[in-house]
Amino acid sequence: MVTIPTGDTLQTFDSYPGAQELVQTLVAHGVRAQSLSIVGSDVAVVERVLATVGYGRTALSSALSGSWLGVLAGLVFVVISPTDLVTPIVGGLLIGAGVGMVVGMALFSSSRGLKRRYRSSQQIIAQKYRVMVEPTDSDSAKKALKDHAAHDGD
Repeated sequence: MVTIPTGDTLQTFDSYPGAQELVQTLVAHGVRAQSLSIVGSDVAVVERVLATVGYGRTALSSALSGSWLGVLAGLVFVVISPTDLVTPIVGGLLIGAGVGMVVGMALFSSSRGLKRRYRSSQQIIAQKYRVMVEPTDSDSAKKALKDHAAHDGD
């Protein structure tokens, strides 16, 4: 079962790479990696809209998907009848692209009001990231931080 780690907070960061850098530093100075955790708080799901989806993008995407299936069918024909290598593959590519485009456009048109009309990506982002250490390794982690600071970050 996954639980939120307990222990001492060594430092808090506004960005995940900063927390990763501290963990890397601590591990390089001999702190057990298993005793360290990065805990994000005030988590939010951010969805960034990348582009709209219309008939053009749908046609292209469907044609590409269909062409892969067509090439696969063409390769099957080449294995069955190896006398001609190029024609079945090129024919399968073109026919697959055409059939894929028609099917994709039909599905896109029939789902007009049911689907969203944009592409997006989702990320889970935290406002703050705490680097935590288990109580058993707290002293060695704090010593490693002091050693690191005394050597100007080396």
